[in-house]
Amino acid sequence: MSKYVAKLALGKAAEHMQNKPSIVERDPEIRAAIEATSASTKKHWWKKRPQADMILSAHDRQILRRVKSRAWHLDCGFQCCCCTVGLDGIIGLVPGIGDVICLFLALNLVRVASKSNLPNHILFKMLVNVFVDFVLGLTPIAGDILDILFKCNWRNYLILEEYLFLRRRDELREERGVGGDYGSTGNSSISKPITKAAITEVGEESSSSLTTAINKNVGATESSTNNNLDTKKSNDNNKKATRNGKNTNRKAQRNKLK
Repeated sequence: MSKYVAKLALGKAAEHMQNKPSIVERDPEIRAAIEATSASTKKHWWKKRPQADMILSAHDRQILRRVKSRAWHLDCGFQCCCCTVGLDGIIGLVPGIGDVICLFLALNLVRVASKSNLPNHILFKMLVNVFVDFVLGLTPIAGDILDILFKCNWRNYLILEEYLFLRRRDELREERGVGGDYGSTGNSSISKPITKAAITEVGEESSSSLTTAINKNVGATESSTNNNLDTKKSNDNNKKATRNGKNTNRKAQRNKLK
């Protein structure tokens, strides 16, 4: 019933939000990484079932859980009639000051999410959701109903979750030597990234080839120098032999004259 009311009030936006599976369900690489991490960790019967955010860093995992907990209490705290209602919907019923308090709580959630080093376009999406939620809440009665159905805090949590998992997926790709753009939502083309190791390898190859070329040039220069020296020596020897022959002829001529 709540899905029908949300679809009736918000149209295709609500349908897109409700039917869209999470990034963990859509991306096979993330599922494989979760399964591999779960298999490598020790399991005990007293521990809870491993969660999908176990592949994230400790810092990102802590922030994601904090944002999820706050978004749940603000937008999906308990079931009421045909939809889920949180503190945001109840506080928003207070005229005037209620919408301001809800705006402050939503901005505080975005502030907590921003500690994960989010890019500007992700923060812009979150702030747009907060602005839309605030504008909807200004309308009496109907605005409060739309505010409850819109759930800007839960939307921002889903945006944060998708971005953190995609960023972690691309980090794992780089570790395997496969390129990827942080925050990309589609299947990015596989390409080898330009890393420090690759640059070092290329530098080593170029330096080794340069050294080989220099050695070859030095060897060729030395051999040509040796050949020139041998040629000089042979020429000097020929000149000496010619001079000796001339001197011998002169002596022979002098002896004949005497």
